[in-house]
Amino acid sequence: MLLLGRGHTDGDVFIYLPKEKVVATGDALIDWMPFMNDGYPDEWIQTLTALEQYDFTQIIPGHGEVIPKAQLAFFRGYIMDLIAAVQKAAAEGASLDEMKKVLGDQLASKYEQGMSKYPAGRYRDSIGMNVEMVYQKVVKKG
Repeated sequence: MLLLGRGHTDGDVFIYLPKEKVVATGDALIDWMPFMNDGYPDEWIQTLTALEQYDFTQIIPGHGEVIPKAQLAFFRGYIMDLIAAVQKAAAEGASLDEMKKVLGDQLASKYEQGMSKYPAGRYRDSIGMNVEMVYQKVVKKG
């Protein structure tokens, strides 16, 4: 069992099976849009970076099918790019409503297809809430 830091919640636990080269991640790493309401977006990046240091090839996510380790970089990239986009828009004076309207389209070419595999977590259904959560938890806090 690994405790690597906060991400999806403040109690994320990872199960690492070194012989099998598998890690179970719960909702800290899934195959669609993350739910950030209970999350710690800025720390989530660090937690996933710490996880990446382990020798595994497959991920058993909290939802969905088994996925390759490469999904970690994609998922972390989404969180990083979302934070950067929200911070940039806030620095340029955009309102939260403006960010929710614009940032989804800005990130769509890179993330929409990969984050829309399952009906429960489609990109367009979740991007506005994720923009708001990053704004509240990263921009306004700092």
